[in-house]
Amino acid sequence: MKTHDHFLSRIYMLFFIAWRNLWRNKARSVLTISALSGGLFILIIYAALLEGMVKQMTEFSTNISSGHLQIHRHLFKEDQDLYSTIPWEFIQSLEQENQTLTFSPRLYAAGLASSGEISIGAMIKAIDPAKEQQVTTMLEHIRSGNTHLSKITEEEFDFNRYYVVVGAQLASNMKVTAGDEIVLITQAADGSIGNGLFVISGILKPIEPNFDRTGILMSINAYKDLMYLESGVHEVAVGIPDNADITVIKQQLQQSINTLSSTYSLNNSSDVIELRTWRELMPAVSDMVEVSRAAIYILGLIMIGLASMGMLNTVMMSIYERKHEFGILLSIGMGHYWLLLMVVFESFIITLISVVVGTLTGIFGAVYMQNHGIDMSSYMPDGFDYAGIIFEPIWKGYININDIFVSIILTFIISLTASMIPSLRITKMKPVEVLR
Repeated sequence: MKTHDHFLSRIYMLFFIAWRNLWRNKARSVLTISALSGGLFILIIYAALLEGMVKQMTEFSTNISSGHLQIHRHLFKEDQDLYSTIPWEFIQSLEQENQTLTFSPRLYAAGLASSGEISIGAMIKAIDPAKEQQVTTMLEHIRSGNTHLSKITEEEFDFNRYYVVVGAQLASNMKVTAGDEIVLITQAADGSIGNGLFVISGILKPIEPNFDRTGILMSINAYKDLMYLESGVHEVAVGIPDNADITVIKQQLQQSINTLSSTYSLNNSSDVIELRTWRELMPAVSDMVEVSRAAIYILGLIMIGLASMGMLNTVMMSIYERKHEFGILLSIGMGHYWLLLMVVFESFIITLISVVVGTLTGIFGAVYMQNHGIDMSSYMPDGFDYAGIIFEPIWKGYININDIFVSIILTFIISLTASMIPSLRITKMKPVEVLR
């Protein structure tokens, strides 16, 4: 018991001496603390901004356009085969078996859009507005007008027509605005020439580069009148509950699809019904998400490593300046490793203060970035396109507790490791040579 108390008292004494030694050169200690805490501050802000970008990538890939999962026939996904459709009865049965999920049917076609003397190739996308709003927020990203896609009544315009919503760049190229008319010409499913006069109800904000340049949204009823295709749909976007495990949901939904495929005799080996997650549909985006997360740790190692050079320099200078003092302590019987422990305590105290200061200021800055972000709307009002993803003009951060924890651990490990490099010289000191 006495031995244990003696050991603790010696540890306490060394810690107290280390604290006093730390402030013998206040300027050097403050500079070292500033470098380490500044590096941690920048790392936490950077991690928050990068997490915000990753979060926006994920939201773009799920909430805005594609949904968490998508169901296709194989030939449609591979070759855009117009006739490779999923029957309506199949979709209704799938909805009944999976009532916790939301389903949005979609149809596609290529056509020619004309307004006045301007004609541009267009990609037609048909949706059910009510169901689409349950799966994605696409219809909320409206720049002007509205997303009304219903049929125009005779009382309104004296015509039996439909509304459409067009992409931002397509509207600009065709010089049209909400309320203007547009003619669509396409090859219908029965081999005839499908054509129709539509009214533009709204212009979408940029949501995806290809769709912005060529995209036209219409209702499924309008699509049927234009394309004469009644057999089914090309794509079903699936929304899952918040915080649900997408892997588990996919397995359950795949079982339902396999069972129903047998029931409806859809097990065609060359045109099976496939279920894919957003990561499988957009591997480039998925890879970018993973790379962005890895970048946090790589940059953390670099930044904290550079900041820890100040720690290495501080410890090295401290040992050099106090060689005579260390020699006296060794000569009166203090062990090398107790002396080493005292220097390590000094490094630990510096690191601890740096971590507290850097973490508090970093969290404060990250909260500001999460609430306000970096506003680039003055020169990029529609956001910016990066690798096929449209980012909002206000770049907001997102606080991830794991990133903060990892940043703190990195700071401790790297800075204490840096301090140990010169500190190990103490174990080789000989009192006679040091005091000479």
